[in-house]
Amino acid sequence: MVNLFKKGFIYLTLILLVIGSFSMESASAAEAVDYEEGVTNLNNTPENSAKIGSRLLKPEKGWKRYDDSTPLIIKNKMFYQSQPNLAYKNGQSPGNSIGTYFKFDFIGTKFRIIDAPHQNRDKNTKVTIDGELVDYYSAYTTSSTIPWQTLVYEKDGLTNTKHTVLIEKSDDTSYLTFDAIDVDGILLAPEEVEISISLDRNTLELLEGSQETLTAITSPDTLKVIWSSSDDSIATVDHNGNVTAIREGEVVITAKIENTELVASATVIVKKPNNESSSAILSITLVNGITKEYDVTNTILNNYLNWFESAQGTLTFKFSKTISPYKKVTEYIVHDKITSFEVREY
Repeated sequence: MVNLFKKGFIYLTLILLVIGSFSMESASAAEAVDYEEGVTNLNNTPENSAKIGSRLLKPEKGWKRYDDSTPLIIKNKMFYQSQPNLAYKNGQSPGNSIGTYFKFDFIGTKFRIIDAPHQNRDKNTKVTIDGELVDYYSAYTTSSTIPWQTLVYEKDGLTNTKHTVLIEKSDDTSYLTFDAIDVDGILLAPEEVEISISLDRNTLELLEGSQETLTAITSPDTLKVIWSSSDDSIATVDHNGNVTAIREGEVVITAKIENTELVASATVIVKKPNNESSSAILSITLVNGITKEYDVTNTILNNYLNWFESAQGTLTFKFSKTISPYKKVTEYIVHDKITSFEVREY
């Protein structure tokens, strides 16, 4: 009985180890990064130095390399894996059928095609970006030596947003091949191709010292958003979209999808608190030497100051006051009759 118990315990332990190992492998696979990020430049130069024809076994600084086996690159026709011992990671993808192509969507400004030039390669491979035929390139060579992992094509100067790249074979008797793709941004999964951003509000009014949150709505919702204010002295915004009003004025708050030029913005108007109980004495001296004094609220004072800055000539500003036995007295001050004025807050 004891031996049976011991055997059962050993079997149970082995099963748990297998399950644990499977779980750890699954977790590692789920967390695996689908690209290799460059840490050095070719020949250890300060800047990117790889040119068309350079053997580039690793991506350079600022680039990410995706192997041809990644599901982020869509391939059709007779593509198959070959030469895993010479090509980058899992081999390269050749295809020789009419209509053979591969395509990918990425966010960034440039990309590179890594391949192995050969005598049987397509001489006029078509490059279409965002639906427009922009270029041709060739991986054909007369050399009998195959330089694996060679930079055969590079496109830069694109706007920093989402692009769809289509690479097509044009020569019926040749092969279209590729080994890897380098980009300065990220490749997108098929369900992430259409990216967008918007804000929950286009305008926002705040009083000085108050705070509210703008919400960025992105598709897909996993994209990182970078927030900014056009004038931090009027209103600031943090990385979560929390807007803090600093002083009176108008500012634009912008939300931008990281690594793109896609933005959404909202106008934020900051106002002073409407505090009618706060008062001041406005003392106005006229050209004839007479001084007029008015007990005014902040609202009236601000209205007068704005009027004084913009008015001219015989334009007037009216003040209301109470003088016994009259119910109401209105005095009109002419702009060009004012020599000076003084504000005494209390």
